[in-house]
Amino acid sequence: MLGLHTQQRAHNINSRSMHIRAGIAVLTCLFTVTGLTIDAQAEPAQGYVPIVAAVHVHSTASTGTLSLDALATRAEQLGIDAVLLTENLSLRYEYGLYPLESFMRVSRSFHSLMDYGVSRYLNDVAEAQARHPRVILIPGLEVAPYYYWSGSLWSRDLTMHAAQKNLLVFGLTSAEQIETLPAAGNITSYSYGPQTLSLFLPMLLAAPVLWAWRAKSDAVGHAHSRISRKKRIAGFGLVTIAGVLTLNAWPIGEPPFNPYDTTLRYRPYQAFIDSVTRSGGSTLWSMTEARDFQTVELGPFGTATISTDPHPEALLLTTGYAGFGGLYQEARQATQPNRIWDQLIKLYASGERDDRPAMVGEIAFHSPDHAGKELDQVLTIFWVQERSQAGILDAIRQGRAYAVERYKKEFRLTLDDFHAATGDGSRRVGPGEALSIAQDSPISLHVSVSTTDNQGHPVTVRLIKSGEVMAYTTGVTPLHYDVLDPHGSSGMGETYRLEVRGGQTGELLTNPIYIDSHGQGAAS
Repeated sequence: MLGLHTQQRAHNINSRSMHIRAGIAVLTCLFTVTGLTIDAQAEPAQGYVPIVAAVHVHSTASTGTLSLDALATRAEQLGIDAVLLTENLSLRYEYGLYPLESFMRVSRSFHSLMDYGVSRYLNDVAEAQARHPRVILIPGLEVAPYYYWSGSLWSRDLTMHAAQKNLLVFGLTSAEQIETLPAAGNITSYSYGPQTLSLFLPMLLAAPVLWAWRAKSDAVGHAHSRISRKKRIAGFGLVTIAGVLTLNAWPIGEPPFNPYDTTLRYRPYQAFIDSVTRSGGSTLWSMTEARDFQTVELGPFGTATISTDPHPEALLLTTGYAGFGGLYQEARQATQPNRIWDQLIKLYASGERDDRPAMVGEIAFHSPDHAGKELDQVLTIFWVQERSQAGILDAIRQGRAYAVERYKKEFRLTLDDFHAATGDGSRRVGPGEALSIAQDSPISLHVSVSTTDNQGHPVTVRLIKSGEVMAYTTGVTPLHYDVLDPHGSSGMGETYRLEVRGGQTGELLTNPIYIDSHGQGAAS
């Protein structure tokens, strides 16, 4: 009666984790230009080393087709230093008919960590890490904390919403921390307490039956068990109702959020983020502008719609997350100048928001069999203090990173240098760092961009200051730029970030450099 099917998106949408399909009952100034030969990778400041990472990767532990060993081997072949795994925590979906949603329901599950075993997964990653010491394997999750239904079968407008509204999770080290996350389909996250005792109340309906069917004794102690036909019918009816209502309440517990409540908006997601944070982990919003939309035939009930709308507003309406996927293989607007990302950057730089809006690239890798989907198609380069999982997670939280997408297999863009410095050059910082400087002091910016094949390729470069394009130029790699901003800091928390594009070359986005002219606030 119910059918759900998950599949990878085709073309621009094939990178989105898994599709969900329903069956019969249910179920995203001025530049000076000169040529320069430079090092392969930039370092924002002394003491940092670059780590080339693939973020958002699935293995056979959930919805991927490659084993952990195969992924590590492939990463080694492609020159990838780290793989950030994002296995699906739960892919369990259900729909029930009102008012007996649990009793008259159909559910469907697909392979996820709930089936594979969380402890097994963590152990497997540790063992694969020991076999592949050249690649840092970081265990992580992809989770849709909540989905909900609107419409009905009877009105032929049944719609499943938000099943692909995903968050990525890193830094949780124990099975217990993961298994108790408040997420859709995760039965271990159900709550139990005094409020759940009411779910047993239907059993009280059986009490009159026991009274009616009790044996009666005569004066000499002989039991009479004859019961009238009316009492038998009434008793059978009450027992049936009690059984149905009890089964409808099973399992005796309450899910974190009701999938038939259409008013919750971002409460489930904030609760999920908060839960991860309390456990010492970090969350990233995943591919917020990717769209998932399809219709499924339901026979005599018409069609059902499976829909996850683009949701970049999530970045503004939730707090406490470490960052978001800003570069991936779909059309995107949130990272355009003065859009949502820049709004978040301004709020953080001015001290109005505590969480730094760090950006990473997402490959959303499930299988090498998809055209245009290779493990190194979208990469994030982290600058780390130590070559370890802890070093990478710290770089994520601080935004010491840039993301790059290659358009051709033969080469990709590389950022050789991007820094801001005081006028005298005595202090300099890179992406994710803050430069403390007196108000109205000049700031010099240096940019060097090349490609991994060391050949000349046309690119367009935009330097974005506090959401506005400060400088714009086109040229051929390798490029070297020096820009002087004579009044770099106004005291309002300025930022600088870099965007590089080439029609056949690829795309590169950096996290911002923060300017602090007052020694306080978020950027300090």
